Amino acid sequence: MSPCCNAALSKFFFFFLFFYLAVVAGVFNGGALVLEWELSEKLFVETSFCLVLDWISCLFSMSVLYISGCVCVFSGFYLSHDKFLEKFFVLLKLFVVSMVVLVLFPSYLGLMVGWDGLGVISFLLVIYYLSSCSLSSGMITVLSNRVGDVCFILAISLMSSSLSFGMWGESFVSGFVLGIFLMMGSMTKSAQVPFSAWLPEAMSAPTPVSSLVHSSTLVTAGVYVLIRFSAYLSEFEMYMLSISSMVTMLLAGSSACMESDLKKVVALSTLSQVGMMMFAISLGANVIAFFHLLVHAFFKALMFMCMGGVIYYSGSCQDSRFLDGVWNKLPFTSCLFLFSNFSLMGFPFFSGFYSKELIVGAALSLNVGLMAVVLFFMCLAFTISYSFRTLNLVMQDMSVFSLKFYSMENGYYLSSLLLMMNGAISTSLIMQSILKEFSTVSFVNPSVFYSVLLLLVMFLFNLVLLFNCLSKKSFMSLTKNFLKSMWFLSIISGNFISSKLLMMISSYIVYVEMGWIRAFIGSKVINSISMVFRNKIWEMNMNFFGVILFVFLSVFLILKVF
Repeated sequence: MSPCCNAALSKFFFFFLFFYLAVVAGVFNGGALVLEWELSEKLFVETSFCLVLDWISCLFSMSVLYISGCVCVFSGFYLSHDKFLEKFFVLLKLFVVSMVVLVLFPSYLGLMVGWDGLGVISFLLVIYYLSSCSLSSGMITVLSNRVGDVCFILAISLMSSSLSFGMWGESFVSGFVLGIFLMMGSMTKSAQVPFSAWLPEAMSAPTPVSSLVHSSTLVTAGVYVLIRFSAYLSEFEMYMLSISSMVTMLLAGSSACMESDLKKVVALSTLSQVGMMMFAISLGANVIAFFHLLVHAFFKALMFMCMGGVIYYSGSCQDSRFLDGVWNKLPFTSCLFLFSNFSLMGFPFFSGFYSKELIVGAALSLNVGLMAVVLFFMCLAFTISYSFRTLNLVMQDMSVFSLKFYSMENGYYLSSLLLMMNGAISTSLIMQSILKEFSTVSFVNPSVFYSVLLLLVMFLFNLVLLFNCLSKKSFMSLTKNFLKSMWFLSIISGNFISSKLLMMISSYIVYVEMGWIRAFIGSKVINSISMVFRNKIWEMNMNFFGVILFVFLSVFLILKVF
């Protein structure tokens, strides 16, 4: 049996195992299974590893295992030529294990183990191709995520001051500072502003990695942590989270409208949807945010797989301007790509429609303010704009690309698409039947929703026409550079981290640690001390007293051992 089949079967086995445990424990009916491993007596502090099996952990773990199984099948097609395919599957298994540990162990010590494992293994997956571009992207990714790791380490240090690493072992006084660390750490992992530059850069990883890591697991880890520990967030953190998520949605939507790289467009759409989940959490709608997290994970993984098939059959071409006529060349892939884009836009009766309508209903029913509602509808309009733009570039036949027909005879590719299609279609139906909390949410009036959305889409369309009619090319080039560089955020944060900060640290090491400290202490003090001891030992070994002392010590050690 091939390595991809072995890896996929192991993921599907644990998927059904979690489903069986969830049914036996009755977690879908409001029950929970809690197992705690107490370590307080051995470590002299209040420490325990607490495994929580409730409906959130079960559904998220099952989603991660199902998507990872489909990605393993897809990797058998996309990376069939790779000589190190087994090493790739080992990294993928370690990543899934880290994610499951993060989900099942909600104590801060257990979260740190899974959180750090996600950061290290995601870096190894991003630099999998071992090129200069992937290494640069990997450095931006790992250094940006280390900021969140530092915030979690500071949170653990804060809890250690009261000799507790429990789940809710902190006092009210330190709750505000703990909420700040929690919010900052989650924002870095979920690529919220100002830490958004690493997610588009991480698209240099293989497409199977993007299907799993950058759609349903790594970028949603921060969302999951905030859902678990939202009780620590005060009103100040909620306001800061809503502002950051709204700016992230606007930044990602406007930048995706000008991007031509197909993988980066999908990455920016992921950034926009994660911002929408964060916005729902800032409103207090944690259940709706979790619903959108699961639905988005399935149809975004399907979109990455369809895009990976198009890139593979077109000879590794990622520029959407040259990927024309895919509808005639890959009809089945085009249908699924169209379905995933409609789900992304929130088209009625598609999977993304149900969760997005609930978020809009929560935003309108909670009186968040007129400006926030207008900006939120503008983000939805941006999503529709770049989705239709991508579909138009990929589907229309302009006879730009030389290939006229693509083969669809690979069984791994078709199997992965069929499995992921089944998951993307059934997720929203299963979620609505399980979660009874949706009955308390106020639904938005469809006439108001679509009338405002249509007005904003027309406004953006007229704005684009106005920019095209302007005669000043400098203004147009500045606008395109502004939007393509994510409002210059990639230059400010990404390039600074990857080049300026590393050069500064290298200069510090050269001039300080390797400079006068090593020159003074190493050459003067240590060398003189070592020379004195070396001469003394040499003199002692060369006389009769040194030989006697050596024999005595040897006999004493032998008698001590026996």
